[in-house]
Amino acid sequence: MNRRGSNWGRTGIALVLLLVHAGAALAISTGTVRVAAIQCSSVMGRTEENVRNITNLIHRAAAGGAKIVVLPECAVQGYLDPETWTSWSTEDGSKMGVSAVAESIPGPMTKRFAQLAEELKLYLCVGIIEKATNGFYNSQVLLAPNGTMVAHHRKKCLWTPGDSNWCTPGNLPVQVVKTEYGRIGLMICYDFHRLPPLLARQGADIVLYSVGWYGPNEAKWFGKSFPEKAVIPYGFDVVAANWSSQSVTQNWPGRGHSCIITSKGKVLAMSDRVSGNDIVFGDLEIRKREP
Repeated sequence: MNRRGSNWGRTGIALVLLLVHAGAALAISTGTVRVAAIQCSSVMGRTEENVRNITNLIHRAAAGGAKIVVLPECAVQGYLDPETWTSWSTEDGSKMGVSAVAESIPGPMTKRFAQLAEELKLYLCVGIIEKATNGFYNSQVLLAPNGTMVAHHRKKCLWTPGDSNWCTPGNLPVQVVKTEYGRIGLMICYDFHRLPPLLARQGADIVLYSVGWYGPNEAKWFGKSFPEKAVIPYGFDVVAANWSSQSVTQNWPGRGHSCIITSKGKVLAMSDRVSGNDIVFGDLEIRKREP
C-alpha cells in the first residue's frame, strides 16, 4: 500500500472509531420493503362500515405486495366532519358522544386487526379512538405479522378543532420498535410539531404517519413543506396515510395526497385523489443500524 492509501485507511478507521465512540449507529442497506399508505373516508360513528372498507383496502394492499400498511388518523371510528366542524364530545347525551365509539387498547378492534395482520403477514398501523381510565386518546397501534401489538402511540400535540372537545394529550413514551425492516416509529398528524427530533433520537428508519390533515396547499404541503420541516432534517422515511372525503362535492383543504417520502425528501409516490379510496405503494430501502 502506498503512503497516500495508508493515510486514507488510517483516517477512515479513525472516523469509524469516532462514530462508534460517540454512540452513532451506522446504517447498512439490506434490500427494500414495499409499504402502502391507505387513503379513505371514515364516517364518524359508522364503525362497522368503516372497518369493512378498511379491511378490503388492507387486503388490496397485501395483494399488491405491501409488508407495512398504514391507515389514516382515527380510521376506525372517524375523526371529524370538517364541513360542519362537528367533532367528538365527552358530554353526556351528546349526538357525537365519544364514549359510545371509543375502545380500550388492547380491545375488540385491536384483536380483530391483529388477526388480519397475522393472516396477511404484514405490519399494520391502525388509527383508533381509545378509551382509558383517565380519558380518551387519539391513538395508533402497530400490529405485527405474528398477531401481536408491538407499539402503541397516543397523539401528543392536539389540533384544537378536531381534538379539544374529547381528547387527552398522549402520555406514552415516543414509540420506535425494531423490526426486520428497520426501526419503525409512530406519529399522528399534528405531532409533526414535536415528534420528529424525538423519533430521530431513537433511531427511527421509517415513520408511520396517520393523518387527518386540514389546511391549504395539500399537494405542496406533503410534497415540499412537510419533507423540508419534518423529514429531511431527521433522516427517516415517512409513510403518510391521509383521510379523504366521501365524494368530490365534499370539499375542504387538506384532503388526500397520501404519500411515501424518503429520508432525503424525495416523494416516491403520491395520490392525486382527494375523495374516495386510494392506495399508495412504494419500495423503501431497508436500513439496519449497527451496532
